[in-house]
Amino acid sequence: MKIGVKTFDNKNFLKPFVDEVDFFEIMAVEKNNYDFLKEFNLPIVIHSQHRKFGVNIADKTLVQRNLNSINFARRLADQTKAKKIIIHPGELDGKNSSIEQSIEFLNDLDDKRIIIENIPLEGVYRLGAKSEEIKEILRKTKKGFCFDINHAMWTAVNLKQDYLELIKEFVKLKPDHYHFGGQIIYNHSIPEEEREHLALGESDFDLYEVLRLIPKNAEITLETTIDIKKTQDDVRIMKELMKKLKV
Repeated sequence: MKIGVKTFDNKNFLKPFVDEVDFFEIMAVEKNNYDFLKEFNLPIVIHSQHRKFGVNIADKTLVQRNLNSINFARRLADQTKAKKIIIHPGELDGKNSSIEQSIEFLNDLDDKRIIIENIPLEGVYRLGAKSEEIKEILRKTKKGFCFDINHAMWTAVNLKQDYLELIKEFVKLKPDHYHFGGQIIYNHSIPEEEREHLALGESDFDLYEVLRLIPKNAEITLETTIDIKKTQDDVRIMKELMKKLKV
């Protein structure tokens, strides 16, 4: 396994991990300047903007906005020689959005670096929460797949399914990349937004039982916390788990 850490634009966050991880993942936010990435030699993975930045590739009225966003991510991928650009498949938030529009938008993007991320089933209906939806999108677009393990766990919890079984379904789709972070699954008294993107050590599920389902050659971005000390602990925890998994 290879592991990486993620930031939006914080050079100082990345510095302590130069000799500790295998790659960096960067959220390509249009207002940010990423010239500082020239200072690092580690491989880069790019993540395109999503709904929190006003992007929804499933919405036919936002085509130009969506294009501006993904093209910024593609230019940053060019500059950093990134081989992966992660993109969300969008949300069904009204009459202007559909899975057909998402697929059409993706098919218009002739870029083999693009990989589609599954989204959690919560709130507004998000495409790709279920394995069959991701399977359809991948089949019709010929794009790669970024498997967010925690998103699948949220989906399973909200559907009252066994999250380990749902993880197995997604792994069958042969992901090109993975996201993994700390999460509180069982304590429903805590608001959902405070139960995700946590440090691994703050989780209430069995990290080993999840990671043993993941292929040994997986490349995993730690989507945990922006706290450097806690993320350093996460890297240590992952390396201990990898030894236990013999990868």
